[in-house]
Amino acid sequence: MRVAIIGGYGSMGRWFAEFFLKHGDQVVISGRNYNKAMALRRKIGVEVAKTNAEAARSADLVIISVMPGRFEPVVKEIAPQLTGEQRVIDIASVKEEPVRIMHKHLKGITVLGTHPMFGPSAEPEGQNFVLTPTNPKEKRFAGEFGKFLKSNGFNVAVIGPKKHDDMVGFMLSLTHFVGFVTADTWKELNIGKFTGLSSTSFRFLKSFVDSIMGSSPELYSYLQMNVASASGAEEVFIKQARVWAGLAKRRKRDEIIRRMRKLNKYLKELDSYI
Repeated sequence: MRVAIIGGYGSMGRWFAEFFLKHGDQVVISGRNYNKAMALRRKIGVEVAKTNAEAARSADLVIISVMPGRFEPVVKEIAPQLTGEQRVIDIASVKEEPVRIMHKHLKGITVLGTHPMFGPSAEPEGQNFVLTPTNPKEKRFAGEFGKFLKSNGFNVAVIGPKKHDDMVGFMLSLTHFVGFVTADTWKELNIGKFTGLSSTSFRFLKSFVDSIMGSSPELYSYLQMNVASASGAEEVFIKQARVWAGLAKRRKRDEIIRRMRKLNKYLKELDSYI
């Protein structure tokens, strides 16, 4: 199979390039920065197309791995090059809008919204991969692609784009919000002066914050503006932060203990769903 990855030199684009190369597929990448694409060619041996249209034209499977603001222009660019034999997937963190755009511009093409729920350093085994088909043709493709993913150790979930954004988008936006606020709090407190005394829990939290802040600001700003505000996640987090700060300030020891025990029970129940 010949796989084209639009935006293939980005972190997730490169992950998919290496993944398909390991399976013996031909991989061609493209993107706005030709020099970055050529650098990746020298590192891992992918082919490089001069344009996105050229990459898509020669592929059996097209993977779109670009920032939200670039998604629709890329879809419009490659649309004239596609035939009914080719398949197109996107790997964005939100699904309703990308799926709508693909349906609008890629009529007659089998498309599939997907969301790999992991970062570019992950190994496939045990990772979650969400597929969001919307019609019978897409569901058949999702069945085939899902079977392939499962054979490589992924956990596969199949849900609709709206349900995905309501559930997964909420979790992602809240997680990112916690990371942003924590990093900003450390900056305001000049936390660096204490790092020589850092505990295991602080180092764990620092690793989490690094993983959030080290990724794409464009993607995360999109999630905060389009998912977090709509879900109310930010407001609930701020409200609960005020509750806990108030308990500490008023020295409500018994209430803190009661709440912690109640939350620990909830988290144990939550483990069965994760």
